[in-house]
Amino acid sequence: MEQKAKRVGKFNIIDIIAVILIVAVVAFGAWKLLGSSGGAGDPNLLSEAVNPAMLDQLDRMNRTAVNRSYRAIPGTSFSGKCKRALKRLLRRLMFWYVEPCMMQQTTYNSANNAFSAQVNLELNALKCEAISLRNQMEELAIKNQNLQQELTQQARELKKDQEELELMNQEFLEQLAAGSSVDLESRKDRKVSCQSYSQSGEDAILRFIFRSMNRDLSQLTYLDLGANHAKFLSNTYSFYREGASGVLVEANPSLIEELKTVRPRDTVVNRCISNQADTTLTFYVMNGDGLSTMDYEAAKSFMKENPAIQIEQTVSVPSITIPELIAAYFPDRAPDLVNIDIEGMELDVLRMMNFDTFRPFAIICEMIEYKTKLGIPKKNTEILQYLRKKGYEEYAFTGINSIFIDQTALGGAAK
Repeated sequence: MEQKAKRVGKFNIIDIIAVILIVAVVAFGAWKLLGSSGGAGDPNLLSEAVNPAMLDQLDRMNRTAVNRSYRAIPGTSFSGKCKRALKRLLRRLMFWYVEPCMMQQTTYNSANNAFSAQVNLELNALKCEAISLRNQMEELAIKNQNLQQELTQQARELKKDQEELELMNQEFLEQLAAGSSVDLESRKDRKVSCQSYSQSGEDAILRFIFRSMNRDLSQLTYLDLGANHAKFLSNTYSFYREGASGVLVEANPSLIEELKTVRPRDTVVNRCISNQADTTLTFYVMNGDGLSTMDYEAAKSFMKENPAIQIEQTVSVPSITIPELIAAYFPDRAPDLVNIDIEGMELDVLRMMNFDTFRPFAIICEMIEYKTKLGIPKKNTEILQYLRKKGYEEYAFTGINSIFIDQTALGGAAK
């Protein structure tokens, strides 16, 4: 009886130890054979991850988030059947302990993954905001540089004006000291500075014309079609400096901020001139200054003439017609000056104008094709003939642009 009890006791101890070892070995073997299964979370949740390495780690966490105490063992072989039988036995023995652990771990994994995903998205949002702030800082730096250049230029001009004023004053004092008569009336209208901002002095020619007609330059109005830069190669900036104002129409969106900043008194319109209202047109931004156009054939001709010229980008720009411009900004009186530089579309623009009711005093119009070599250019005779029929005569040709004057206005002035 005593030996039987010992055998039973010995058998129970060994059995318990064996069961524990078997549980450990089978659990390890099952983990190796089966791997992890299931997953938690949306695999597309982190498509905007800040760091690809972080995205990979979170993906691995999602795939291993769910832990199950029950895992099927595939296979119909004898070893597979033995494994399933042994697993059922072990599951019954260890279920009370393993299942709560698995549920707790799964809950933790899911919460941790969701938190990590949210942190990653927040980091991505902060990164985007940082990029936006950096771009804004770069834009502000460019604006500041432009303003500094303008201030420097204005300081130079002011210094030049002061020097000329001092010279005039010295001449005046010398004449007084010599007892000579001084014609104060003739000196009253003497201008100190005659700086030109145009490509070929068009603004200086027009300034002479307007002064010859006793026009107050500060009261002039203008319509600049294809304004391009605010100052550089501008036919209207000289009059803006005198106090005049007008409407600047420019299709290139990248130039709008410059125009508004440097010429706040002017009205800036970011539109393409077209004979079709309420439409969107493709505008070809060239890497050559002043060559951007909405005429693709013109763009191709520029690139053919100069291989260094290329289309930098294409943008979609809303259109506006000449009648719409006139109705919106010059409903009662035509501007004193219309400048047209729309790269190949000058004649089309002129044909949109009703010269019976809309007669600017002066028109500046580009008259030649783009060439890289200096030569004797051929003027656009179609423009010349068309404007003559409308009562405008060519006053001057600068080699690039022609200045046309309304003959009816000159006739009225002569009388």
